[in-house]
Amino acid sequence: MAILIAGIFGLSVTSLAADSYRWKDKDGKTHYGAVVPAEYADQPYDILNNAGMVIEHVEDTSIPLEVIAEKKIQKERAPLISEETRQIQTDRLLVIRYSSEEEILKALEMEVAQLSYDTNVINKDYADTTIAIRDQISQAANQQRAGQQVSAEQQKEIDQLYARHVQDEKKRSVMSSRESRIRDRYQAELERYRYLTTESEESDQEDDQAPADQASTDQS
Repeated sequence: MAILIAGIFGLSVTSLAADSYRWKDKDGKTHYGAVVPAEYADQPYDILNNAGMVIEHVEDTSIPLEVIAEKKIQKERAPLISEETRQIQTDRLLVIRYSSEEEILKALEMEVAQLSYDTNVINKDYADTTIAIRDQISQAANQQRAGQQVSAEQQKEIDQLYARHVQDEKKRSVMSSRESRIRDRYQAELERYRYLTTESEESDQEDDQAPADQASTDQS
């Protein structure tokens, strides 16, 4: 049954990874097949294409076959566009989206303002929880000074407040990181926009200067 299951699994992966496998038995004899038998699964083997050529040698047999198949697919999957083409497209969208550096700064302010609403809510919860903890601790201290025990219910409420406080602190950290990423993104766009528009202006000036230089040469 184990061999049968391994065979079925191997067939499903073979359709993705290759047409056949090549391996050696314990006597060193070479075998070919649609799957690697379970008793040889811990030994190195070759993956062959439909022409019988070795397309990959697997030495580390601890890697699952499905992982090998996925790596092969990713290797064969060429990028749709090059990084250079992607950058050109990104630059075009950038200069289309914004007509000036001021528009980039306004867009930044708007996104940060939207984020600030959520941040203010979290900060308010954090402040309220801090006050609630202080009041509960003060009440518990007064009870103990009066010789009274802090009830299990009170202790549970204090623990819950501390847990909320920790969660609020994490939320504040997340919001701070989000704002930093937003500012970094807009700063990068601003610098790239400034570079593109400056380069464009210099190119226009050179184009304007060329006819003037040519006219001067003709006159001389």
